Amino acid sequence: RNLLLPKRVPAERPWARVCIKLYRAEGLPSMSMGIMGGFSKIIGEKKVFIDPYVQISFCGQQGETSVETNTTEPEWNEQISFIEMFPPLAQKIKVQVLDDANIGDVAVATHYIDLQQISDPGRNGFNPTFGPAWVNLYGSPQNSALRDIHKDLNEGMGEGIFYRGRILMAIMVEIFSSPSMAERKPGDKTKELHPLPKNALGRKEEFLLFAAFFEATMMDSSLSSKPVSFEVSIGNYGKAEEVVTKVWRKAENGEVKEEKQPLLDPGSGGELDGEVLAPASAALNRSVTKSQQPEPMEYDRSYSCLSMTHEKPCVYLWSYWEDHTWRLCISNCIVKLAERLEQGLDDVEKLMRRPKAKAEERLREVLEEFVAGCRQYSLSAERKTMAHPNNLDGCRMKYLMRNIILYAKQGLRVKQRLTRANVKEKVKETRRILTKLRFMAKEPQCTLPDVLIWMLSNNRRMAYARVPAQNILYSVVEEEKGKDCAKIQTVFMKVPRLHTGEIFAKLEIYMWLGVTKYAKNCLAELPEEFTYLSESGQEIAQLSTYSPPSQLSRDDFSYFQLRAHLYQARGILPADDNGLSDPFARVVFSTYCQTTRMLEETLSPMWNELLLFDQLIIDGKKEELKTETPIVIINLFSHNKFGSPEFIGQTFAAPQVKLVDEPYTKPALQFFDFYKGTKAAGELIATFELIELDYNGYLEDVEPKDPDYLGDPRAGRFIIPEGICPVLKEFRIEILFWGLRDLKRVNLFEVDQPQVIIECAGKKVESDVIVAYKENPNFTELVKYMDVELPEQVYLHPPLSIFVVEKRAFGRTVLVGTHVVSDVMKFSPRELEEELKDMPK
Repeated sequence: RNLLLPKRVPAERPWARVCIKLYRAEGLPSMSMGIMGGFSKIIGEKKVFIDPYVQISFCGQQGETSVETNTTEPEWNEQISFIEMFPPLAQKIKVQVLDDANIGDVAVATHYIDLQQISDPGRNGFNPTFGPAWVNLYGSPQNSALRDIHKDLNEGMGEGIFYRGRILMAIMVEIFSSPSMAERKPGDKTKELHPLPKNALGRKEEFLLFAAFFEATMMDSSLSSKPVSFEVSIGNYGKAEEVVTKVWRKAENGEVKEEKQPLLDPGSGGELDGEVLAPASAALNRSVTKSQQPEPMEYDRSYSCLSMTHEKPCVYLWSYWEDHTWRLCISNCIVKLAERLEQGLDDVEKLMRRPKAKAEERLREVLEEFVAGCRQYSLSAERKTMAHPNNLDGCRMKYLMRNIILYAKQGLRVKQRLTRANVKEKVKETRRILTKLRFMAKEPQCTLPDVLIWMLSNNRRMAYARVPAQNILYSVVEEEKGKDCAKIQTVFMKVPRLHTGEIFAKLEIYMWLGVTKYAKNCLAELPEEFTYLSESGQEIAQLSTYSPPSQLSRDDFSYFQLRAHLYQARGILPADDNGLSDPFARVVFSTYCQTTRMLEETLSPMWNELLLFDQLIIDGKKEELKTETPIVIINLFSHNKFGSPEFIGQTFAAPQVKLVDEPYTKPALQFFDFYKGTKAAGELIATFELIELDYNGYLEDVEPKDPDYLGDPRAGRFIIPEGICPVLKEFRIEILFWGLRDLKRVNLFEVDQPQVIIECAGKKVESDVIVAYKENPNFTELVKYMDVELPEQVYLHPPLSIFVVEKRAFGRTVLVGTHVVSDVMKFSPRELEEELKDMPK
């Protein structure tokens, strides 16, 4: 699964020696993960240290280092060599650290090195080269139980959720000019190396990681009865390993003893009142927030949240790493270049969905900005200094410069050949450039580990988020700074190994990571209204490098109103046996959640509903709301009569911001794509407004001030106002039902009594049931019709869905098949279609 064949393999390939040099490791788990290690921990014996060794797998060959005993910082200083034709048929080298356990060797962590990221196959390229550099390892939590439910993560299957140390290694490839030179000599596969000098990669520098929690919302309702806290760690710094619990048990002689219980013990039951023990080397660190009791969210109580309105808890910790941040700074420049290009292409694609929109002009602007950004990068890269560079660093700098110039030329060529007729084709071409740019931005030699945020509840790790250190890294140069550094960003927490796409919790968190000499800048981007409090609650008069605040306090707020105009969803996933759904949407913003009405049996629900969120408090600088707009989350569910609703999709939206001193303009409806995990799940037509209220909490120039009710006023639902809601016209859809052919078996049974259901804009028409399909597959009543209301704008028309179902015993209905007609107007008279297309937007 991880060893993929290259796209092209030359007919004649030379032989090469691939040398993997393994020097040492540090920070490996101290506890053996084998059966005996887990058993020793449970019965209360001293820690059993691992006996680590490294196994390298490449192109079907394997090599191993020697075993170092009872250590978390082994030193191997060994080289493993493979003789292989070049380029190889495998694209990845598998590096696995194992524990030489008494009963079966156990994987500690697995890492894959992608040869594409450490080489350049171009004419002026370079062979795979790497290091000497540290490789960070991730896997399962250091579980002390006999059975590790996340052990597959240590084998490299899935995203690692816990830091498990790092390994110092290097890779070199030597090409042979003749096959005879490739013959292996005895003992050539593994040989000893001279150890690297102590500071070969530079001295370790002190880094500060600071994080402030602004919101914790969308928390699973199962957490409502237990206090919740959050842990932030980088590497092994900040990890909470054990909890001293108030579980008292009587010993054999009658004495009462206090028992230590591991934080991650899956068998721990009941509520445990615990105090987290920080590592002795991190006495100054404060990596875990104080526990808080979750509360139900406003309006719809489907989710829980933590109240952080007035005080924002902070965590901070110091760690020590070699300062190779210049690598990440170079990568950040390319990331920002790609982010701007992607945002521009998204804008163009939105305009392409509208007739007579200026998509061509916008794409031209996007390409001009991209070429200017490439030019700026090439100028700044020439002046960049590198501290302790290795061979890959030098090769990679030339590679990046050469390709950035190449992509700029390609962007200019796309711009020169752009016309109104080929916008779609040129967007695809630019997307291909963006994909290459994204791949190029990945730094293969990242010294700093990812930051891990864990939600702790009932002394167990419930959900996690993994934030790349690169994204929050500080630099004095703005373009080199991480895209989320010193910004209030949205972080979604997920349950390990759960791939449904549902979010376990949503955090609004401010993060900063940098060398300690810049530590005073960690609070510079926070709004001035905040006061800084110490752990005792006292205001900090003067900030120093080693006294970050434990809390941020604020009493002066700006109030906003959010208007969520949900017009319609289209092409959503079916949830019921009949191929339809009973959809409703939950809209989540800040600590508030509201729900639309539920519409029965449709894949294109027409809600036409306005959800009002009033008196909202928005954190962050008001002037930055235009560029750093907090997102709205829309979760789509299908109602279930006999259980909890079924999740069928999710999308995100940035609202249009209107401040008090700005004139009000009505927003236009937009398209948002639903996804269930990575699977496309339909689209939403909606628009969102975030409007600042004046000091009295009123809207002065916003129209309408009081929206009209949708149906019964007692239900408290509002209709989308005129000017935003499209004008509807009545159409008649006529269907000629003729017959059905070639129906396949469903659940091993033949189809005998089928029926066709046609649905559009919330209206349905059903054909007759064919009594005996095999004898006569035609319908008896041929012509039927339905009257529907469709928008005047053709691009807002809902699709027409066709379902074939079978009626079975006891009133059951089984879905046979479906088809979706995306453009209903192609079945209209030509003069009507032309009339609608000529209408203004």
